[in-house]
Amino acid sequence: MPRNLIIDCDTGLDDAVALLLALRSPEFNVLGITCVNGNVNLNRVVINTLKVVDYSQNIVPVYAGASSCLIPEYSEDASQVHGSDGLGGLPFPDSSRSAESEHAVEFIVRTIMNAKEPIDWVTLGPLTNAALALRREPRIADNVRRLTMMAGGVHSGNTRYMSEYNVFADPEAARIVFDSPMDKTMVPLDPLFNGGHLNKENINQIREAGKEKPWCNMAAQIFDRTVRLVHELGRKQVIEEGAVSPPDLLAMAIAIDPSFGISEDYQVFVETRGEYTRGMTVVDRRKYNRVKVHPDRKDVRVVMAADQNKYSDLILSTWLA
Repeated sequence: MPRNLIIDCDTGLDDAVALLLALRSPEFNVLGITCVNGNVNLNRVVINTLKVVDYSQNIVPVYAGASSCLIPEYSEDASQVHGSDGLGGLPFPDSSRSAESEHAVEFIVRTIMNAKEPIDWVTLGPLTNAALALRREPRIADNVRRLTMMAGGVHSGNTRYMSEYNVFADPEAARIVFDSPMDKTMVPLDPLFNGGHLNKENINQIREAGKEKPWCNMAAQIFDRTVRLVHELGRKQVIEEGAVSPPDLLAMAIAIDPSFGISEDYQVFVETRGEYTRGMTVVDRRKYNRVKVHPDRKDVRVVMAADQNKYSDLILSTWLA
């Protein structure tokens, strides 16, 4: 029986393919998609999300949420990577539909509190909406089966010095969420370079299927744009040539089937102040025996690597079915 799911996102290129995976997966019943300021401004995130929902051919409600991070003067975006429109300038037509009138935070709180069974929750962007929901009604933590976050890095960051973008964009919100008692899985940057990618053959199969399946057509265009983007930004190719490793897609796949991820449980803290470390996820990996500083704090399941064959099989079996 499909699990009920809420997705929170800041729809750029990688969010888009993650949404397509969730919306086509028989494992999930997507109750709604909430939008947050992040890769691009909130209005553009909503526009992009509605486009993706149309391409998925699984129409679900979309809700607009926070238009800035918790400390507005710190707001930044990632348009230098995703383009000013958030989707790399790809000519996907606008949707004829609009977002719901209910605010995203109200939808999250209402839906989780009224759920008869614990809900799955996946966050693909800054954690502002999630933090606001937890502050509005802390009891939602008791009715979340698992929170899966594309967030953080163990060994490195991709923003400033030590931070991953989703956490850096609102570390105060991230701290609230990481400090919450929910069962949490963190999908950081690390597994993207250790099995969490799709190769050229995988992409070719998706492109071929795109002749008949609009969600594959959209995904293939995004993957091709992503490959070009690596070269345009002058970034070093760290996985095989022509491959892609969208972080949000891996997080969504892990939410569907955690078994292909290689995970370790750690205490994880979010740095909110450091000159060089603001937004850093501090993962306590010390191995010697000690008394935990916060013995009642729940560990976070941190995905460190992925089985590439099982990962790509899940993507292909979902989209090509």
